[in-house]
Amino acid sequence: MNAALHGQIPGTVYDEEGKLAFVANDPAYRAYASLTGRADDPNRVHTDLFAPIVSTHDDLVFADVRGQFLYGGGAEGNLGLAYRHMFGNSHILGVYGFYDVKRSANDNTFHQAAFGIELLSDVFDLRWNGYIPEGGSAQAADATAIISGGNLVVQNNTERAYYGTDAEVGMLLWRLPQWCDSEVRAFAGAYHFDTNSPSAESIAGPRIRAELRSFDLPFLAIDSRMTVGFQYQYDNVRDSQTAATIGIRMPFGFDRSRRRKMTHLERRMTDVIVRDVDVVAAATPTPNGQETAVHAIYEFEIGSVTVLDARTDDLQNEVAIATTDTVIIDGRGGNIELDHPIEVQNGQQLISGGVRVKGQDTGIEATFGVPVKLIGTDDSQAVILTADNSIISGFEIYGGKHGISSDLPGGLDDLIDVLIFSNTVTGADDSGFRFGTLDPSSVIAHNRSIGNGGHGFDVELNQGEFYQNNSLANEGNGFDLFDNEGEVTLNRSLRNEGYGFFADDNSGKFNLNEAYENEQSGFDFLDNNGEINWNLSADNGLQGFTFAANNGIVKGNAAFDNGSLGFDFSDNYGTIQENLAFDNGSVGFDFADNYGDFIDNDASGNGLVGFNFEDNYGNVLRNTANLNGDEGFFFVDNSVGGLFSDNVASVNGDAGFLFSYNLGSFLDNEADANGLTGFRFAENSAGGTFSDNDANNNGDLGYQGVNSGTATGNTGSGNVSGGNTFP
Repeated sequence: MNAALHGQIPGTVYDEEGKLAFVANDPAYRAYASLTGRADDPNRVHTDLFAPIVSTHDDLVFADVRGQFLYGGGAEGNLGLAYRHMFGNSHILGVYGFYDVKRSANDNTFHQAAFGIELLSDVFDLRWNGYIPEGGSAQAADATAIISGGNLVVQNNTERAYYGTDAEVGMLLWRLPQWCDSEVRAFAGAYHFDTNSPSAESIAGPRIRAELRSFDLPFLAIDSRMTVGFQYQYDNVRDSQTAATIGIRMPFGFDRSRRRKMTHLERRMTDVIVRDVDVVAAATPTPNGQETAVHAIYEFEIGSVTVLDARTDDLQNEVAIATTDTVIIDGRGGNIELDHPIEVQNGQQLISGGVRVKGQDTGIEATFGVPVKLIGTDDSQAVILTADNSIISGFEIYGGKHGISSDLPGGLDDLIDVLIFSNTVTGADDSGFRFGTLDPSSVIAHNRSIGNGGHGFDVELNQGEFYQNNSLANEGNGFDLFDNEGEVTLNRSLRNEGYGFFADDNSGKFNLNEAYENEQSGFDFLDNNGEINWNLSADNGLQGFTFAANNGIVKGNAAFDNGSLGFDFSDNYGTIQENLAFDNGSVGFDFADNYGDFIDNDASGNGLVGFNFEDNYGNVLRNTANLNGDEGFFFVDNSVGGLFSDNVASVNGDAGFLFSYNLGSFLDNEADANGLTGFRFAENSAGGTFSDNDANNNGDLGYQGVNSGTATGNTGSGNVSGGNTFP
């Protein structure tokens, strides 16, 4: 009998009554695994395992095991059990239930039961789903900064799983049998989700989607499937959402076990169960969860706010007339060009969008707005003019005469209690930051000054705090603090055309700063009457550190690879202690006279002399000179009252110690393995004491000089030309 005449499909197996046969070793429904990529917000990858448990041609019980991983954090797993029954080769009725567990991007875990019913035919789809999450909620990781009652507040949020339902109908639009028996289906539906919170909005809206399905792909296997889909949905909470998917399904087992392709309705018995892709969860405002917003670092209260942006008419005037505690200039409207300055008012807080704040009580952080760039178009005027008791923070500033300044038409204004932090100034015609006097309560911190026409930071008198600022590639000095009475800490100056740091006089503190690759000296002071401790100066064109005189403390600093001197002093009346100078172009430490304490310093690998000075009237104790090109210590006299003791010179190119006269005390010094003489001098003069020194293994003499004073206990060995004792 011709099967085609009776509506039968060639190549399939039928029983005596003309029904499709379910043949042993040729199961109608095989297990499969699929992998789907979903371009969404966020993007995600789905995996799906379809596993028949009980199977006849008309009845199918199967497990549906799913997993998905979200880009940026979060994952979900779904375990489902389903039953489908085929009615008369025309319709399929299915019911199913799922257990879902979700780990959100906020590191919260939710559990949910989902269930549904479906009615399928070759042409139509009809389905409905319900979702019941476990009760309870978890604290969301991200709070939000919002304006409430005119004030900036931190809104604490609670992430909640939503219960709800969705439904859809679908229809076969057309079939393309010539290309892998492909088909296109379209679907339309709606969803509604809610949660038990008076501050939460329900999530409800329409959903449409379409799929292109291709079957029995020739480059894979029989029962393989490729699905390309597109989906759009909208609700008032999540707004418009679009997603595109592409997935590949592969059956388990070998192709030779499959004797025929599935019919259209049999394929529908193995369709993926359509339900919401994950547990619907959202962060909702916590009732009574608003906190006063304070700055995340400096903890000042933001208070009442005025928000301006590029769309604001006469922005400068709006800043001037604002009566709120804070003016926020937001970047959502784009960059802002200014042909005259923004003039901050006394006591005003001017802050860029993108400000990081935290709740005053819980400390939970949030961000408000978008950072903004201000562009000054007039090179004769500053971009921002500051005032007493003001705060300026977060701006990217380009151009103008100065980025932030107190350079008023009548001259530089002195400032009281200003806080200027986290701003970046580039391309100013003159100095990036320019101020008169900064009083002791003023703070300049975390700012950057890059590529400006003058100095990076230019201050007449600093009595406040400069902390963690950076100055790069400016045409003048990195930091020009003409007089410093405050604290300059952890700042960095790099590749400026002048000095890294300059101060006419320092009576404050310069601690833990760094100067690299500046064309002049790294640090230049006319006088130091304060503290200069633990700073680093490297690869600068001239000296590492330059002082006209030191009357304070210079301790723990390092100068290396500078073009000329490591440390250059005219006179020392203070304390120079535990500093390091190595691999500088000429001299490690160079000074005219020492009247103070020069203790525990180290000069190594410098091009010429380790320590070079005129006379010592103070204390030169426990210093070390190694591997310098010429002498370890080169000076004229150890004068009356001078103590030169416990110093070491080793492996220097010429003499370990080279000087003219000793008129004071020269005790317990050591010269080892120097290229020529260990100790070479004209005379231990009358009244001078030269005792208990040690010279070993030097290239020429151990000691060379005349004794007219007291000399005892000077020993040596291994010196090439002798001179192992003195006198």
